[in-house]
Amino acid sequence: MGKPVQISLGIRSNPARNRQAGYAQLINCFAEETQQDGKTVWTICSTEGLTAFGSALAGGGVRAGISVGQTAYVVIGRNVYAVNSSGVGTLIGGIATDGPVFMERNRRNPAQIGVVSDGLYYVIDTQANSVTEISDPDLPSPISISVLDGYGIIPVIGASYMLTGIDDFTTIDGLDEGTLEAYPDEVLRSMTLEREAVFFKETSIEWHQNTGDPDFPFARVHALELGCLAGDSVAKVDTQSRKTIIWVAPDHTVRLMSGYSGEVISTNEIEELTKDLDEAGNADQLKGFAWAYAGRFFYCLTSNSWTRVFDSKTGHWHTRESYELDRWRVSTVFKFGNKIIAGDYSTGQLYTLSNKVFTEAGNHLVSEVITPPVHAFPYRIKFNGLYIDAATGGGLNSTDTHASDPKLLVAWSDDGGYSWSTERERDLHATAKYRRVKPIYRMGRTGQKGRLFRFRISAPVERVLMQTSVDFNQLAA
Repeated sequence: MGKPVQISLGIRSNPARNRQAGYAQLINCFAEETQQDGKTVWTICSTEGLTAFGSALAGGGVRAGISVGQTAYVVIGRNVYAVNSSGVGTLIGGIATDGPVFMERNRRNPAQIGVVSDGLYYVIDTQANSVTEISDPDLPSPISISVLDGYGIIPVIGASYMLTGIDDFTTIDGLDEGTLEAYPDEVLRSMTLEREAVFFKETSIEWHQNTGDPDFPFARVHALELGCLAGDSVAKVDTQSRKTIIWVAPDHTVRLMSGYSGEVISTNEIEELTKDLDEAGNADQLKGFAWAYAGRFFYCLTSNSWTRVFDSKTGHWHTRESYELDRWRVSTVFKFGNKIIAGDYSTGQLYTLSNKVFTEAGNHLVSEVITPPVHAFPYRIKFNGLYIDAATGGGLNSTDTHASDPKLLVAWSDDGGYSWSTERERDLHATAKYRRVKPIYRMGRTGQKGRLFRFRISAPVERVLMQTSVDFNQLAA
């Protein structure tokens, strides 16, 4: 045997167009940078788990939510619930739609919440805990809602927007109409960022500011010929260190707003995924939402068949998949007190998001790392040993051996991940925190294409994968 050589675990999900060129993925885990302060530059850690927040509420999947003080208002199916800080929900009304739901609160005390979905507009009175549909001839079919300086800003079908009264979502004057005429396209979504209203249109974006004009307070200050592919992909990032907007553009890139431009943050894989949806006529499946957690923010872009998440701290994407699903079961998130609340796309279950939990409300949370190819092209390789540096000693005091005696499952593929070897099981040790993971020997040979390694753990314990090395011999081409 020779001297072991460290191999890359990968730092993001970014499979190539053809798997034989690369199939690196981080599923339900992400890379954290440690640089010279750690054993390695990067370590792989688990994504957050889910804990049930109250019992599932009737109606269907969770479509949107917003909190006001000690109460969260959540749209589940066609039902609207007021949920208290213990997770107990009270049905207060409903909406007659099934499409994307947009919710915003105003400055009024007690606050009003504007709700727009599928061309209908509702107002939640948080004092009376009631839901009222606003049918106003001055309001053409609404698309979404945002708030700036007390005004409710409601883009409508075509290229214009209406304003509500200041701190009164129920009042709309037909004369309070703004136009979006920089480019001849239709508006898809409104959002506010700092002191500006941002309107996402099919092929352009417009920024409007409150000028204080007594005739109509808002006016365009800039326009960009870029646009938005799906209005529901737009998400606002609002943290103490960063305020921005992320969305999917018509060229299938994911963009992060920087001033009056959009910086591309997507990978080739994500652009292919969004393009495939668009070409199939399913771009309306795209949904984006963002949340801040542990010194970073995450932007989640999800569809009916996949979920990818952007980590602002590293600029990398990872994959999220719930147990026995191709996608993450979370459909939306919102802040509620000191909790991050997540909603289930198929049931009325709310969850709390936590990096101290390693299950999804009792279901397995399977973290999986697929490495970049290990190769010596044009030579073949004989693998003598694989050495794994992972956190150990995390077993729980439980009668469930899956939890008390956690295992790491290792497999490899020589055809780009189309087929995998039988998994080898390695102990992560119940109590011996510093005991090593037993090496794997006798792994055979691979050809010029190289080999992928796969590491999986489903035990409900902390997962940290630090580094791996291989002992190998280079063979003739």
